[in-house]
Amino acid sequence: MAADFLDALRPLFDCLTDGFCIADADGRLLYANAAAGRLLGPSAHDAGEATICRLLCAELEGRRDAESTCPLKVPRGAQDAVTFAGKYRPTDRDLRVRCLRVRLPSLERHFLIVEDVTALAQRGRKQEEWRQMLAHDFRAPLTIMYGVLRAVEDLGAGHTLDAGDIGLVQSGVRNSRRLNDLIESYLETTRLEDGAMPVRLTAVDADLLVAGIVDEEAETARSLGLTLTAGPASGLVATADPDLLRRAVTNLVGNAMKFTLAGGRIEAGASRDGASVLIRVSDDGPGIPARELPFIFDRFYQGSNHRRGTGLGLGLTFCRAALRAMGGDITASSEEGKGSVFTLRLPQASVPEARP
Repeated sequence: MAADFLDALRPLFDCLTDGFCIADADGRLLYANAAAGRLLGPSAHDAGEATICRLLCAELEGRRDAESTCPLKVPRGAQDAVTFAGKYRPTDRDLRVRCLRVRLPSLERHFLIVEDVTALAQRGRKQEEWRQMLAHDFRAPLTIMYGVLRAVEDLGAGHTLDAGDIGLVQSGVRNSRRLNDLIESYLETTRLEDGAMPVRLTAVDADLLVAGIVDEEAETARSLGLTLTAGPASGLVATADPDLLRRAVTNLVGNAMKFTLAGGRIEAGASRDGASVLIRVSDDGPGIPARELPFIFDRFYQGSNHRRGTGLGLGLTFCRAALRAMGGDITASSEEGKGSVFTLRLPQASVPEARP
């Protein structure tokens, strides 16, 4: 490509958001636009006699033999286009590189488009992590259920169940319920986020709802060495879907029990803030690192302080989707080493006698 022609096109190339490079038949870099400089770092402009294979391809993880294996380096080869991707070590970015060889009677040039696919690669890694987590969480209760069914099968017809046998059956029931809850959490979170799940708004007595959840979860809290209490009566009534709100608060209480160490305290209670009803669940657990706080409501996110169990990481995502579907919102505040507070905000209802 003539130098004057390249100079004429340089403003166009420099407007591109993807990197654009030109190399000669031997792979020596002739031109790199501004985006290529950003993606490849100083090496793009200090290449000297280095080939594009050594400058770029050899620095991608898994492409260390690029110069000898690239089909564009095969004289008179049939393949004139190739695409490859990997982690570019000098800038720690995920790059996708598309190369095209153009052969004219008097010269040969290699044109490269370099794309930054870091966000796409990170999303793919997170999806793979989720798939593994999903398989693990589904496999655990299924394994127990399978073991229970095999044990019952081995008892044979006419066997009278003793206390141990009944305990096995109860374990199978608990784990089948757990598996069903996992599937329901995923499906309902998706429906809520898509606006496809019906929401029935009515007046809900915040005190009764909180007290009922504390009673239901009290035994589990005691078994973990935790103290679970309800805050003082508020007399407040919120506008909400009673089933969704109950599940959201239960999720928060369960989440607090997973994180809080034995001897810790968890409290759930309601209060007023103007025309809103606030339902708070607080704990004195390890807290949430400040760098993680903005992401805790993201789907499948699990913080570094997660302690008991794994789970799909859908609990807080479900809470946010449920609160937004009810016209409310959820926020979190935390200080490492001093615990966390999750606050549900809902419109206040005008019917004081309503009950969940």
